[in-house]
Amino acid sequence: MNVRWDAVVDRAASAVDYYKIPPLSPRAENPQPVGNIQIHLQLFGALASLSVERSLKLELPAPATIADMLAALKERLGESFLARVLDNAGAKHRYCRLFVDGYPVEDLQTLIDVTAHPIEIEIILLIAPEGG
Repeated sequence: MNVRWDAVVDRAASAVDYYKIPPLSPRAENPQPVGNIQIHLQLFGALASLSVERSLKLELPAPATIADMLAALKERLGESFLARVLDNAGAKHRYCRLFVDGYPVEDLQTLIDVTAHPIEIEIILLIAPEGG
């Protein structure tokens, strides 16, 4: 796993590093991706109890965003999963952390880089004992 857990639990301690990470986007040499994106997804914290599987495999048509991936998870895991990750306005809850290939992602419209296969995505809900 490539997650910087210090960035997950204590945002203030690593705020400088946390916000210097560039957003994920397609690389210039592949502007029109074709085919499917393979995603290996891991659920942590309170999300892990919502699914029998903590590790899931997804396949999405390219190009895809983090929001597209969450919509696919809603279809697979149900509305209760999505309600734990997103608020009523469709924004990510502040206590939910998403990491794509080890980099934190806040914007749900971030494009998933199709050049890496499979894409590693981790989602964690931080409850009070975990630092949330």
